[in-house]
Parts: sequence; C-alpha cells; structure tokens
Amino acid sequence: MACAGVGRTASPRASGVNSGSLLLPVGSGIGYALGAIAIKRSLGAGASGGWVNLVCNAVTGVFFQFLWFLPGHTPDVQQLMAPVACGLLFFLGQVFTFRAIDSGDVSIATPLLGVKVLFVAIFSVILLGKPLPGSWWTASFLASLGIALISYSPGGFHRHLFPTIGWSLGAAAAFALTDVMVQNWVPGVGYSRFAPVMFGIPCLLSVIYLPGLLKEREKSPSTSHSAYLPWLLGGAMLLAVQSLGVYTAIGLYGSAAATNILYGSRCLWSVLFVWILGPLAVGAVSTENSSVVMVRRFFGALLLFAAMSLVLRSGN
Repeated sequence: MACAGVGRTASPRASGVNSGSLLLPVGSGIGYALGAIAIKRSLGAGASGGWVNLVCNAVTGVFFQFLWFLPGHTPDVQQLMAPVACGLLFFLGQVFTFRAIDSGDVSIATPLLGVKVLFVAIFSVILLGKPLPGSWWTASFLASLGIALISYSPGGFHRHLFPTIGWSLGAAAAFALTDVMVQNWVPGVGYSRFAPVMFGIPCLLSVIYLPGLLKEREKSPSTSHSAYLPWLLGGAMLLAVQSLGVYTAIGLYGSAAATNILYGSRCLWSVLFVWILGPLAVGAVSTENSSVVMVRRFFGALLLFAAMSLVLRSGN
C-alpha cells in the first residue's frame, strides 16, 4: 500500500486496534526509552536543559521536513492553521513541562504528566464527540496510575507544590489536546503536509532560547561540547524517530486514546533498559533498588500491562 493516508485521504483509519496502530506506539515507546537514556547521559556530561530543548526541537523539525517528498496536495493558508495550532500547543506543553520541573522537583512533576493519557480520553469525548469503549476508560486510568507509580522518585523538597501541580497538569493537558487535534485535523490536510508544519513550529520557536544560551556560553567559554554532543545528537535523533511513530499512529489510524495507552509502555522499557545497560544508563531513571521502589514499579508495570491488554482485546 504505497503511502496510503499520507495525502488528503486517510484510508488506514479504522475502529479498534490493528497491527499498525499497535506496533507504532509500542515501537515508539522503545525509541523514547533509548532516547531518554542518551539525553540523560548528555545532561550528566554537561549539556544544559536549554541546549537539549533547542537541539531536540531542531533535529525533530528538520527530520519531519522530509515528509514533503511524499505524495500529497498543496494545502491552502486556512488548512495550514491546523498544524500551526498543534505546533504551538506542543511547544506550550514543553514550556509548561520545564516550568513544572523548575518550580518543584521531578518526583512531583513526572508522575503528574502521566495524567495526559486520561486527558486524551476526556478530550476525545468532549471535543470530538467520539464515545470510547468502557474498557478504554479503564485502560486510560490504569495507564496513568501505572506511569505515575513507575516514574515516581521519592525525596526532594517539594517546594512550591501547588505551582508544580498546576504547571504539570497544564503540560499534560496541552500535550493531550495536541494529540486529539492531530487526530481530528490530519484527514483534511494529509499527514505528509500536516506533520512537517506542526513540528516546524517548535523548531522555529526554540530560537528564543538562543540569546540565553549564548550568554551562558560566554560565561563559561572553556566548556567543551565534545563530552555530551554525541549523546545529545543521538538522543535527539531517537526522539525524532519515535515522534514520527507516535504521530503517524494518531494521524493515520485515528485513535489518540489507544495510541497513548500503548505508548505508556515507554516507562516499562526505560526501567528495563536501565537494568540491562547498567552504568551506561545511570541517571535515566531512579536507580534506587529498595524493596519499596521495586514493589511500586512492579505494580505500576502490572497496571500498564493490564491497560494495554484491555486495548488489544478491544481490537479483536
């Protein structure tokens, strides 16, 4: 099937779950876990959060521009407003995420971001008027709770608790709204035209980080990029590829809710790869191995597996 659904029509869309809508988010979860490990290594080697955000957005934005070479119609200005809006929402979600981390600690912000899965289900019903199977509501709740249990890291000062909660929920809502709008608007524009514009927006907006980064560079001109640049570029490329998988699944197969539930497997892969890679993955997730932590992650994994099973069974 040559480029089906990349133009104006979206023929691969179907109700339920098929092989494409299953493999893409699960495979993207693996890509995310590996990319996150590489990014964490770059941060540990001296990269700043600003450089990470700038490079990741730039690599992803450039990577998606290759979709222009696929078949598709030329969208008019009105049609381009849809991917521009999604790009702005996506960038806003990134800003909120950084504000959440800056205002508190990751032990609060990261688990709350898992609520995105539940927000996607809610927005799908409210904004699209698309009823979801009862099992998917259960799966969304289980996936959100499972992600929170796996990603929670004890400790921290929990300073500015309420702002942290607000920014985290705002980020989850922005990312969820992006996914739902991608599902809704891609058929009218065509995925090969929608995605390059959408991801080009965060790439362009990331230029606002440059002045601060250049000042940072002036303060420490002796800092070498060679220690972290390979990890940063490798991680950015992996995150770009996994973004392609996730949004292809949403755009072409038309189920943001199911995609996000299955994509939640990235938490499982992250923990698994840390165990496998050992010292290479230090810092990717909490490496604390107390019995309490291991039990919590075990129950989180069970909840994620249960959520994925509910979605997969609904597709049969």
